[in-house]
Amino acid sequence: MSDTVKILLVEDDKIVASIVKKYLDLRGYLVHHAGDGVSGLKEFEKYKFDLLILDVMMPHKDGYNLAEEIRQRDQYVPILFMSSNNMPKDKIKAFQTGADDYIAKPVDMEELELRIKVILKRQNSEPKVDFDREEDPQEIHIGQYTLDFPYQKLSRGDDTRKLTTREAELLRFLYRKRNGLIKREYILQEVWGDDDYYKGRSLDVFMSRLRKYLKDDPSIEILNVHGIGFKFLVAEPSK
Repeated sequence: MSDTVKILLVEDDKIVASIVKKYLDLRGYLVHHAGDGVSGLKEFEKYKFDLLILDVMMPHKDGYNLAEEIRQRDQYVPILFMSSNNMPKDKIKAFQTGADDYIAKPVDMEELELRIKVILKRQNSEPKVDFDREEDPQEIHIGQYTLDFPYQKLSRGDDTRKLTTREAELLRFLYRKRNGLIKREYILQEVWGDDDYYKGRSLDVFMSRLRKYLKDDPSIEILNVHGIGFKFLVAEPSK
């Protein structure tokens, strides 16, 4: 692996951090280590990294909160969670906060490197979404709502809600495919990058959030087509 690959490792366990850093350094990676979420965010803002490895349980700022803050700043940098919390709910929460992968502790170093290689290969081979295409205006009118995509704001009259990056991406994608059946796998591939099981569970959570955000406009409806996908219905204004 080229030594140009820079990794930010945020891990409060000094022994685990030392083992991971030493192994990856020997494999040709450049690893910066931060001992907690607060210092991890400072490192992220100071340098450009190709991939982040985050522990979950840390002092001052846990991995979930750190990932959410990072996703507000950068929606593309790969995030790999490394945690001893291995219940399904923990993995689901990780993907909801923007993770690309999740590996359980104690970590096998060869598996960790393989996961890093897969993430980086996928990252380098997937084109970024072009958010400035002519058919994608910065402000999208959805029924009584307006989605300001660059600023991730959803407004209805004087009521404005700040969306997460993933919420804004999903809402915009659904609007593009409005009034037709959209398969779950297609949504996951286009918005999340793959159709992993845990990301599928995360999709259901995000759909529930969007229903809540849009509930005051009766012309908008998100239908769950069991076993297939969703329909994002927006009634056309009467002429």
